[in-house]
Amino acid sequence: MAIAKRRAELGLTQADVAGRIDLTRASLANIETGRQKVLLHQIYKLANALEVQSITDLVPPSFQFIEDSEPVQFEGSDVNDRERAQLEHFVRTLGSR
Repeated sequence: MAIAKRRAELGLTQADVAGRIDLTRASLANIETGRQKVLLHQIYKLANALEVQSITDLVPPSFQFIEDSEPVQFEGSDVNDRERAQLEHFVRTLGSR
C-alpha cells in the first residue's frame, strides 16, 4: 500500500509513524495491509506524519470509484473547509479516471 511505501522512503518504522498518529503499531500494520479501515481524521494525520502534500498521495493506483455510486456526503462530518475542498478535488480527479 502507498502508506507502507512512503513510510519506507522516509526510513520510518511502523512504531515511529503509529506514535505520531496515536495508533498502535499493530493497527498501522493492519492499515498498511488493508485489514483495517482508516477513518478520515486518521488519513489526515497519516498525510502529515508521512510528509505528503495531499491525502491523495496515499491512495493506491489501483483505487477506482464505481461509476454508479452515490455522491459523497459531507453533512454531519467534522471536515473543515480545506479538507472538504481536498476531498471534493479527490472525488472529481480520481472519479473521472
